[in-house]
Amino acid sequence: MRCANCGNELKEGSLYCNACGHPVQIVPDYNEFDDYLDNLVGNDDRPVDGRKPVQPVSDKTIRIDEPVRQQLQSASQQQAVKPVRQAQSGKQHTQAKQSCEKPQSDGQKTKRAQQKKIIIISAVVCVIAIIILVAAVVRNVSRSHDNSFDYQVKQAKEAYAAGDINSAVSYYEKALSIDSDNTDVRFALADIYMSKKDYDAALVLYQEIININSKSEEAYKKLISIYESKRDYDAIVSLRDSAKDESILKLFADYTVSEPKLSKSSGKYGEAIELTIDADSNTKIYYSFDSDNPFARGERYYNPITLDKEGTYEITAVAVDDRGIKSEVASARYEIEFEAPKAPEVDPDGGTFGAQTDITITAPENCKVYYTWDSSDPSAASTEYTAPIPVPEGNNVLSVIAIDQNTGKCSDIYRSRFEFYMN
Repeated sequence: MRCANCGNELKEGSLYCNACGHPVQIVPDYNEFDDYLDNLVGNDDRPVDGRKPVQPVSDKTIRIDEPVRQQLQSASQQQAVKPVRQAQSGKQHTQAKQSCEKPQSDGQKTKRAQQKKIIIISAVVCVIAIIILVAAVVRNVSRSHDNSFDYQVKQAKEAYAAGDINSAVSYYEKALSIDSDNTDVRFALADIYMSKKDYDAALVLYQEIININSKSEEAYKKLISIYESKRDYDAIVSLRDSAKDESILKLFADYTVSEPKLSKSSGKYGEAIELTIDADSNTKIYYSFDSDNPFARGERYYNPITLDKEGTYEITAVAVDDRGIKSEVASARYEIEFEAPKAPEVDPDGGTFGAQTDITITAPENCKVYYTWDSSDPSAASTEYTAPIPVPEGNNVLSVIAIDQNTGKCSDIYRSRFEFYMN
């Protein structure tokens, strides 16, 4: 503890300062941080002879009342009494020192407090600024990495090597967000999904690769492998149909069924025809007369197909193997329009006769002959010719027609006059 008047270090239990004789006053403890701030702000209150400069007694100083002081002085008079000369010398020294050291005014204390406050605020601001600067640098570095394709790929490979699959996938997806057309990253991602047996996710990636590069044999092979494992042969066929490059189409050789072949080509026929259909071995053939989907709406082919009626036929056929892989649909159009038979030959070919005469009629192949004598048009309901016909007496007109028994077609009508009069 120090003397409030001269700043002299006091011994513990002293009631008077042994330097100036001033009664002891209890003052606040010394604060080293105040000295540090004083040095920063440039105060001139520097220690004299190693002692702290005299400080004015603040409102917080605890003073000893005069009656108490007198009692204490009486109780410890022997300790306080010193030679007069020494006391006078100390008093003169104290007075001289007090004349040189002036206590600070309230304005100086306020200024000093403000300076301390400014320094503290400035220090805090500096610290905050440094923190913001560091955060900005970190953020900029992070953004730089977020926009770096190579960095994302590098991190993905490292994560995958370390067994952190989820992080590897995340980094690869970030890389794709930077370079959306990169196929290498898609292959890497697809391999990860394949290892996890997430085939649907891998399928999407391989299909995206094909959309970017339609000649990627590796992507086609991977897709075929996945569809094969699922026995989804319709998907394989659909994938095959989407391929255009010859080298890619060769990959589907084992998944292609040849189109069936019809024995007769499309066209117009004047007679009944018989069709046969051939296809690859180990396949089933389905055909239809009126549908472009013979597998679903047709019937199984076993024997030749006979077209023996006039009309137009649309024949479609498809071959299907044991895996359900279907060929292209073969089709043909047949128009059947039978030719009319020739008119029958009649002998004799009409005339006047004076004696009994028989008429012979020669019918075309596969035809029956019908006739009338009353000039009416013959039909299948008329008299059928089966043997030579005697010419009837009188003046008569013979009408003859031939009808093809296979086609129902009629020949032109033969007509001739026969006169027979008996003498």
